[in-house]
Amino acid sequence: MEYTQTELIIRLILAALVGGIIGYERELKGRDAGIRTHTLVSLGAAIITLTQLEASRWVLDFALENPDLSSILSSDITRLTAQVVNGIGFLGAGTIIVSRRTVTGLTTAASIWAVASLGIAVGMGNYFIALLSTFIMLVVLRLVKGLFKIDRTKQLEIQYRNRDQTLTYLENKFKESKVSVVSADHSITYMKDGTSLCEDLYTLHLPVPFNMMTFISDVGAFENIQKIKTVKTTMDN
Repeated sequence: MEYTQTELIIRLILAALVGGIIGYERELKGRDAGIRTHTLVSLGAAIITLTQLEASRWVLDFALENPDLSSILSSDITRLTAQVVNGIGFLGAGTIIVSRRTVTGLTTAASIWAVASLGIAVGMGNYFIALLSTFIMLVVLRLVKGLFKIDRTKQLEIQYRNRDQTLTYLENKFKESKVSVVSADHSITYMKDGTSLCEDLYTLHLPVPFNMMTFISDVGAFENIQKIKTVKTTMDN
């Protein structure tokens, strides 16, 4: 099938548009990969798809004009688009940051990969699939996390003095509040005056219901606690 210039323009503009819509949502969340990144990924995927379609059409026309050479000609319509799916993984990996049990950027990496698939769909001329998928992606990005409060795992960073006494207090407090300790990282800083400052990072599994602010307030009231704060385990939004 030979495409008119109007059809090609529509596909390229639509690919940029659906990518930009998802990128705008990421931009609202303050992510580094925003409108420009998602637009370019979707547009690039559409360009590669259209180029593959044109190459396949040329091979078919050449084979029809030269039947004696048709046996040595081949065209895989999925070859370049498959490379888009594989290659986009490197770009997505660049948005993921791992630091002290904290993983940031997983959802943005997934959105980049999904936007590439939108570009492929538009490049193939599957407008309904592309537009419906864009709508579903927006629903997932904006609404799903608020509807399903599944993750009950939180991280708590605590600085304190008098290690033995404080650890006993924390163990009792966790047990009293029915909080399970998934893991704990301990560190000690030795001060010039001969004292020490301990810093622990706890990964906790919380019961339902649970009020984290009340828990922090109660724990922070203990005289040995110098600082206490929550740390996000994932920046999934």
